[in-house]
Amino acid sequence: MKFFKFLALSVAALSMVACGTDKPTDEPGPDGPGFITQEYVKVYSDVSATGWEAVGVWAWNLEDQSNYTGGTWPGAQLTEVESVDGKSYYVWNAPKELAGQTIGFIVNDFGVGEQTVDLNVTLKAEGTFVVLTEKGADGKWLASIDGAEVEVPEPEPEQPAPSMNLADHTWGVIGSFTDWSTDIAMTITDGWAVASFDAPENAEFKVRADGAWTDSYGVEDNSNLPVDGTEFDAIYNKGNLKVAEAGNYTLSFTVNGEVGTFKLKKN
Repeated sequence: MKFFKFLALSVAALSMVACGTDKPTDEPGPDGPGFITQEYVKVYSDVSATGWEAVGVWAWNLEDQSNYTGGTWPGAQLTEVESVDGKSYYVWNAPKELAGQTIGFIVNDFGVGEQTVDLNVTLKAEGTFVVLTEKGADGKWLASIDGAEVEVPEPEPEQPAPSMNLADHTWGVIGSFTDWSTDIAMTITDGWAVASFDAPENAEFKVRADGAWTDSYGVEDNSNLPVDGTEFDAIYNKGNLKVAEAGNYTLSFTVNGEVGTFKLKKN
């Protein structure tokens, strides 16, 4: 079997995870033997069922939520491609220490708007295969792993917002620019929890209480958030806030009972 590396923006529908090496192994897989190396774990992605013109990977540690693909959505863009038995696979070179571990894994169209559901993928030396199959009811792509369909859990029922008092908790900003693992402490001033931070382009973030994910605040739609200090709703355990432009921002948050409010200002 010959392997050819080339750059391309072709699209494909199968994602094979295997360890890379200079010599093939005899381990079986849907498209032949895999590779073993001490340097990295290769992730091969073929998304032909999707029609995507670009491919990105978002991968993270399931325990501490630290990110392996830069920490800023949509993650690492895949431009390196290998041909295996006439099929083209986008390649992500994952850290070698991930071999044998199970990680969170999303394949996406590099920020255009489509992605897979959150997948738990075990990076096996003999090769793990993730196949994009069809869109689910929520518009995210479903997949199979090693031929087994991924069970998509039923959506959790809406959580009623609890009655919370700002002064009863510590508050922090956590986001892609902190690898979703470290909180930027907020200071309570005049009834608002306030923090300033530098954010890269397309950064996403939330506010959470007491350094835990039990109680967090976000937004329903982050596509056009005001950055001039205008107040807008902070919704309990909802989606990430997002800023399109890089810069220094000040985020203010308050909550009184069940009602939360944000103010976001680009400095």
